[in-house]
Amino acid sequence: MMKHYPYEGWILDDIDLDETRRADLEAHLALCPQCAQLSRSLRIALQAIRNAPEQTAPAGFVHKFVSSFESRRRLQERKQARTLAIVFASTALIVVLVSLYVFLPELSLISLAAGAISAVVGLLEGLHHVISFISNAYKNLSPSALIVIGLVFAGWVLLASLTLGLSVWKLAFRKSEVKQ
Repeated sequence: MMKHYPYEGWILDDIDLDETRRADLEAHLALCPQCAQLSRSLRIALQAIRNAPEQTAPAGFVHKFVSSFESRRRLQERKQARTLAIVFASTALIVVLVSLYVFLPELSLISLAAGAISAVVGLLEGLHHVISFISNAYKNLSPSALIVIGLVFAGWVLLASLTLGLSVWKLAFRKSEVKQ
């Protein structure tokens, strides 16, 4: 049985061989019909590729490719950011649990889990009460009372937004004064 290593690699790799390796390859090709066939097939395939007519891309191909590339890149970045956030959150959770175990050994993980679950249940119950209150108020209040409540709420949101905007504007103005 003939050994084809390293001859197949020399045939398939596009590298310049020194005289000794070139002579070894030619001698092997004369003796090995399998490698000789591989060499002929590769030469024919490469010649066919070189002689093939150049094809032009369809109209709009570049624009479609670039725009889809950007969307694929953004999607990949979002996936990476999501993965990174999960890793950081998991790491933070592990650090907190280990710290609690080390610094508060009398506190068990079961009591922590029970406390977290009861807090979530309490939050959901509170949310349910708020939603039922709003639903009952909507059903039982007159339209004029609902309008007044809506206007008061909208005014409060507008006031909070203006306060936040003014604070941000003042901070930005101060930073520009410091830079000058």
